[in-house]
Amino acid sequence: MPEQELYRKFANYYDLIYQWMDYEGESEFIKMVVEDYKTSEGMDLLDVACGTGGHAQYLQDSFNIVGLDINHEMLEIAQEKLPGIEFVEGDMKKMDLPHKFDSILCLFSAINYHTTMDELEGTFKRFYEHLKSGGVLIFDLGFCTENWEEGRMLVDAVVQGDLQLARISQSRLYHGVFNANFVFLVKEDGKMDFEIDQHQIGVFPTSEVAKILEKTGFENHIYNGYNDLPWDKKSDERPVFVSIKK
Repeated sequence: MPEQELYRKFANYYDLIYQWMDYEGESEFIKMVVEDYKTSEGMDLLDVACGTGGHAQYLQDSFNIVGLDINHEMLEIAQEKLPGIEFVEGDMKKMDLPHKFDSILCLFSAINYHTTMDELEGTFKRFYEHLKSGGVLIFDLGFCTENWEEGRMLVDAVVQGDLQLARISQSRLYHGVFNANFVFLVKEDGKMDFEIDQHQIGVFPTSEVAKILEKTGFENHIYNGYNDLPWDKKSDERPVFVSIKK
């Protein structure tokens, strides 16, 4: 099955698979760093790769939000959950919106959907162009060379009513790219379904990502997960970048 097709097929299960996500806590961190670093005057926020609106639901009272995602089915779910927010179908790598924002988010490892440094630099330039002066870019590296664990087996399982779902993957790195094959097993209404969800995920050194941001014109602060501590490469936490357009 082509990449993205399965993601669309299982969009309705997304919130169940990731029900452990601390959207509320991460949103509080976002509010904190925006208040600390943003010097532009507005509160317009672009949520890139917004998915089903997990963060937007906790940020909508503080920001004027536009959500962007490449997946139409995910956006339909987000729009139903959050009818007061504008959602736009689009690819961050080709983003060309008509106005600029005070803050841009790209969370939950979405930035890792770049497989080369050149590709990543192109997206950072687009983010820079879509920010107002003094605006803030916030993103995380769910995968980086410092926290990579080769061969790690990951299993997510959900049981809800007559629905039983399991997703299985194993981390294998080839030339800096994680060829992620997520095996889905779904039993619903007494019927079993089996598919493989394929993703190409880039795994980069955090210091090299920081250099590209600086080259683009950003000033960076890197946090140890979604808390107020500086990033520690020896920890298991993902680096969270807060990058200011000078």
